[in-house]
Amino acid sequence: MTEADEIIAEARELPLKDAAFLLWRECSKLDLLAWRAMPSAMRAMLRPRPTAESAAEIRYEHDHAEDGLTFDRLKLVHPEADDADIRHAIIAAVKFDDACFGYFDKGRGEFGERFRRAVELAARDHPGYLEHTYQRARYYISYFMK
Repeated sequence: MTEADEIIAEARELPLKDAAFLLWRECSKLDLLAWRAMPSAMRAMLRPRPTAESAAEIRYEHDHAEDGLTFDRLKLVHPEADDADIRHAIIAAVKFDDACFGYFDKGRGEFGERFRRAVELAARDHPGYLEHTYQRARYYISYFMK
């Protein structure tokens, strides 16, 4: 089983909101794994573009995640879910993720307390996820903010 298969399999076992968060957070990794799996001729046609163009695409994907690959991946793992529910779950996951990073205090203080507090505050504003998802959010914040 590939790493991408493992992520998809895990998402399949999670409730919709938690699966949306996992797939949103892992979208870059899934995109990279898909890129690596492409034939080299296909990758050559899709070579990187100027930074400004790439940054615009990243912003667009963030702002419209419910219409991108995260939607397709979530529909794959929860085919029984209504499209509107899938979109709502993705929008909620992106907002929760943004809140986690937004609440992170970049100032002084013990690092562990700062990332735990950030997720605690985000969880207060965005309830309804499994404890495992909040734990995952703490991991992501600690990893990306160190």
